[in-house]
Amino acid sequence: MKLPDAHKITKNHYRRLFQLFFFSISLYAWIKLYLFVSHFDRGWPYVSRPASIEAFLPIGALVSLKNLILNRFIDPIHPAALVIFLAILTSAVVFRRGFCGWVCPIGFISEMITAAGERIGGRTLTGWKYIKTLKYLLLLFFLALILPMNSQETAMFLFSPYWAIADVKLLDFWLNPGTMTVVVTMLLVIGTIAVKNLWCRFVCPYGALLGVISVMSPARIEKSNCVGCAKCDEACPACIEVSKRDNVSTPECIMCLECISACRYGYLNLSFAGFRLKKQYYPVAIALILFGYFAIAKLTGHWDSALRYEDYVRLMKIRDLISH
Repeated sequence: MKLPDAHKITKNHYRRLFQLFFFSISLYAWIKLYLFVSHFDRGWPYVSRPASIEAFLPIGALVSLKNLILNRFIDPIHPAALVIFLAILTSAVVFRRGFCGWVCPIGFISEMITAAGERIGGRTLTGWKYIKTLKYLLLLFFLALILPMNSQETAMFLFSPYWAIADVKLLDFWLNPGTMTVVVTMLLVIGTIAVKNLWCRFVCPYGALLGVISVMSPARIEKSNCVGCAKCDEACPACIEVSKRDNVSTPECIMCLECISACRYGYLNLSFAGFRLKKQYYPVAIALILFGYFAIAKLTGHWDSALRYEDYVRLMKIRDLISH
């Protein structure tokens, strides 16, 4: 058997392009939000607020989902938060944690930091696998706060001044970080340089939620044979020992498909409900789910906030007084 060039196998440039595309969308949203806020703070020319920034409000989106279930109406203040949240949950049910491996901008940053650590030190540590329990504990913490909320409490939260300006408060949080924020962020960055993808593997509660939901997915990575070279293990960002499994269906798998790219013998393949899929179609399918939800939300009027310009004029002036 003629083996393909090793560099072409181990470097999944296709995935990096997808990650860079969605990272660029996220960066664009943050810049637009900054310009939007600067209009009110500094008198800069008006720039419309990007609804896509609500992707970074997953906790509020979970409250919004509970409100939809209990009160049967879509939050009009930040509807895009719920739309994006539902799109990501749907992608996890259908295609496992592909959002983490192909779309998430935080995951992309984490992998870039780890790559820098590997260039500096030669390789990074895998860490103690049982620390991954931390992200599930964080998930349980947030669920314990939200699940007991009744219909009145969820509605009160969604119509509170804090939720109305939550995206702006998040921007302020990062533009004016406190000492604790700086220390924790630096520890995470340093930790990610030393330990492979520290945030995604051990801390991220969003990834934990998607991992739990992904057990319902018919998608998985199947192995037809193995020579024991362990190249798939080395390529895995989640540090899964792929070579020791018959298939990869663990909640820790982010479906990045790096193991498939690393297998020069072609023994690893993407499977969906028992049918083999070409890996090039996988991220496209996830993107179609995300943009499909966006299109439906736009057509039905559930994407843009109901807040008016006059509402932001009032809220911007008092946002330092607004808390949870």
